[in-house]
Amino acid sequence: MKKILFEGCATAIATPFTESGVNFEEFGRLIDFQIEQGIDALVVCGTTGESATMTDSERKETFSFAVKKVAGRVPVIIGTGSNCTRTSIELTKYAESVGADGALVVTPYYNKATQKRSY
Repeated sequence: MKKILFEGCATAIATPFTESGVNFEEFGRLIDFQIEQGIDALVVCGTTGESATMTDSERKETFSFAVKKVAGRVPVIIGTGSNCTRTSIELTKYAESVGADGALVVTPYYNKATQKRSY
């Protein structure tokens, strides 16, 4: 039997920032609020989460924080897409290693993707 990742509604949660980087205190509050309101899953670092403007280290830190904060209460789907295929693969593997339940991978925009596998 195939496992269903989630059913219902998933919030593509925003990533709050301060001048020095991700505001993890506020991010934690947003996560708790969404879960308290009955959300069925969270999408972290999707296009709503400002992932395109984050460094890889900021994204990885945000992935880890979110999975730990959620603590299995709902599935966590992490946006690992990038214009660089290698980066997207690396981020996806990292998300899996920290316990993400799924990955949201956008086709690289502004780049024509081929049908041939090259890895």
